[in-house]
Amino acid sequence: MRTGFTLVETLVTLVIIGLLLAILAPAVQSARESARRTACQNNLRQVTAAVLQHESTFRALPSLYNGTFLPQPRSGIDEFHFHSWRTAILAHLEQRPVFASLNLALPATTPANQTGLNATVGTFLCPSTSTPNMNVPAILEWNDGKFPTRSIGTAARSDYEIVGGVRIKHQTGSSSDLSIVRFGAWGEPTYNLATGASIRYRVARLADITDGLSHSVLIAERGGRPDMYRKGMPPEIYPYSTPTAGMDHHQAAWAVSTHFWWTVASKDQPINQTNATGIFSFHPGGANAAFGDGSVRFLKTTTRADVLNAIGTRAGGEVVSEP
Repeated sequence: MRTGFTLVETLVTLVIIGLLLAILAPAVQSARESARRTACQNNLRQVTAAVLQHESTFRALPSLYNGTFLPQPRSGIDEFHFHSWRTAILAHLEQRPVFASLNLALPATTPANQTGLNATVGTFLCPSTSTPNMNVPAILEWNDGKFPTRSIGTAARSDYEIVGGVRIKHQTGSSSDLSIVRFGAWGEPTYNLATGASIRYRVARLADITDGLSHSVLIAERGGRPDMYRKGMPPEIYPYSTPTAGMDHHQAAWAVSTHFWWTVASKDQPINQTNATGIFSFHPGGANAAFGDGSVRFLKTTTRADVLNAIGTRAGGEVVSEP
């Protein structure tokens, strides 16, 4: 009676196993990504629920610039150093110890706030994101209205950002001129066109969204920051080879504010084009976005430009099909 396997039988068995693995591997990977996408959507639901709870409690959406260390008018450069809108919702995310570790009487970008800045808040991170810098490696210290020159440490990242509005045409004048912006749900700053100083910031209410809460995006994915990704191109790892062509790396830190311009997408900007502005994720085929009614939807990369322009603004009066 024969025992064991012949060489031919062994090779055939190995080939069959290899084919089965080749068939099963993509299915397993797809299932894992589906789970990650669902987890990302759950994160966005929690963040949006916290924002809506803040609006219900304080009759306003969270300010983009939190802290008492500097009143207006102030330099536009100062807008990179306040405590962010995410800081304002920490209590609603059951993150009171993290909130307590931050001193809002001081700039976010001060050594005294390093403990809070480096606290990882899992709700702000998409599990599909993969980027070389898994934190923000250089937080620049506030310099009293002047360009900062000193790094005070690092900060934990966020993969989610507000949608401040849509730039309807190419910017040719001052960066303080917001006349070319159709604003989103989050209110708007006013700048002195001659000096660039921030004169005021108007916090918004849900009642400002006349296009309908289910048709206006509050928050969407901006994954991978501070490393810069472009559609069809590899990332430019921070620090950027050409700093003026990069992005504000502070915007990657969940606890630090950014200049309003970095929250504005360009007109007709597709999903997943770049994470410097607009909506960007590591999910194949699209990205998650949260709307004013609390719903979270997966926006495909094939979403029409007119739809993206419409849902990025609060009061455009557009009539578009569901994204």
